[in-house]
Amino acid sequence: MLQQFENPANPKVHRETTGPEIWKDTDGLVDVLVSGCGTGGTITGMEQMLITGAKGGKKKGPQGPHRIQGMGPGMVPKVLDLNLIDEFIGVHSDEATDMSHELWMMGLPVGISSGAIVHAAVNVCKTPETAGKFVVAIIPSFGERYFTHPMFAEVKEKAENLQKQPLPEPFDNKDYGFATSRG
Repeated sequence: MLQQFENPANPKVHRETTGPEIWKDTDGLVDVLVSGCGTGGTITGMEQMLITGAKGGKKKGPQGPHRIQGMGPGMVPKVLDLNLIDEFIGVHSDEATDMSHELWMMGLPVGISSGAIVHAAVNVCKTPETAGKFVVAIIPSFGERYFTHPMFAEVKEKAENLQKQPLPEPFDNKDYGFATSRG
């Protein structure tokens, strides 16, 4: 999408597709939405559709420089409607990385921004105000584009240090019921 930080089509697509899809999948039980603010389109469009009783944004936790790709500190995209946001929760880069790694180990290959959002959502769910509430967290990034991130340094080092193994001797496929000896 061109000019996604400014293009009104960005929140519109989430208002018309993502929001209704989540509303339908949750039977309309969404009480809290936890989302990152990259371009501002997802959270603005989702909130415009869901309208979960936002009170206007207040910052919670430290804000500032970080290493979380996809979310810019201090940048307010033109498509972001701050009046729809209840609070901003700061997440440290290390917390985002740790959560991303934990999600990978669970079988959810996500990026660093998703780790930040899930970390924030877990903390939101621990508050007394959300007891018994239905919390939805938006996971915006798949992990394939983060293989060069420091989060994967240990995995990369292990892969680079693997010892080459000889290939097994060829076998005859006829022994296994196939018509030809090699497949």
